[in-house]
Amino acid sequence: MIANADEIQSTLGCDVAKDTVTLFDSRTLKTLTVSNTTAALKAALKPYAGRTGMLAICEATGGYEDELLRVLESLAIPAHRADAARVKAFIRSCGTMAKTDPIDARHIAEYGLLRAKSLPRFQAPEPQDARMKLLVARRADLVAMRVQEENRLKAPRNKPIAREIAGHVAEIKRRIDAIDRQIEATVSGNRRMKERQAILRGVPGIGKVIAPVLLALMPELGQIDRRQAASLAGCAPHPRDSGTYKGRRFATGGRRQLRPLLFTAAMAASHSKSHLAVIYRRLLAAGKSKMTALGALMRHIVVIANARLKEYEAADARLT
Repeated sequence: MIANADEIQSTLGCDVAKDTVTLFDSRTLKTLTVSNTTAALKAALKPYAGRTGMLAICEATGGYEDELLRVLESLAIPAHRADAARVKAFIRSCGTMAKTDPIDARHIAEYGLLRAKSLPRFQAPEPQDARMKLLVARRADLVAMRVQEENRLKAPRNKPIAREIAGHVAEIKRRIDAIDRQIEATVSGNRRMKERQAILRGVPGIGKVIAPVLLALMPELGQIDRRQAASLAGCAPHPRDSGTYKGRRFATGGRRQLRPLLFTAAMAASHSKSHLAVIYRRLLAAGKSKMTALGALMRHIVVIANARLKEYEAADARLT
């Protein structure tokens, strides 16, 4: 997963826009702006194909970086897709106030050069995994729209247009049902995905809605340790201590899309007949608040899911 950090001697910072990509070579200190198209990117990046000890870095831009990453992969150039928030924080720490594409590309290259030891290589997802992620994201958007429209339907001032709003709510529900069928068909057509989902649905609190979301948004499950799993899901409590002060720990960070779903899973598990319900009642009896106890259940659910999928991965590896 980690790009061979000891061998990385130079980086290629790539600032991606909708129509252009600005490249900064940390070795030659040269900057080049090219069109964000396959042909232009291949022509610009081909000279780097044989260079050893180099890593290309770009920010996640909501999809505009996909063409660049495809070209880098076709040329066997190792790449890292960086968290945009981390890169922006790094640029601020450098004291840079100006913002242009060449300046950003240079800082992205510096970011990669300084943090090469901890930057994983980008690996293109399998087509079915990519499709599942898109379907899950679209379903989440539709659910958010449905909630907004249902809230508008309840508003007293919207009574004159209630019929129109109700019709839109019904249409959104039909689209959600259609997405659910597509998700089910995608899982059914992939043996590994189907088996992994069956394992997830065996974890208390995880049902048919949450299982595919975990598959899509946490593909690392089964390949990481328990602490990494809890941290990725945003369920790991972080200390807030200073000197003799011991602050209350809060679970922050992680993939924000997962927390509401895991909270729902924890609520279901707390009312089930599983051992997680016993843990929940024990925490309440010990004086913990309901939110703290549910947070602990969220963490348990992710850790259990990770452990069971790790067993599956090990067994699958032995069979193949």
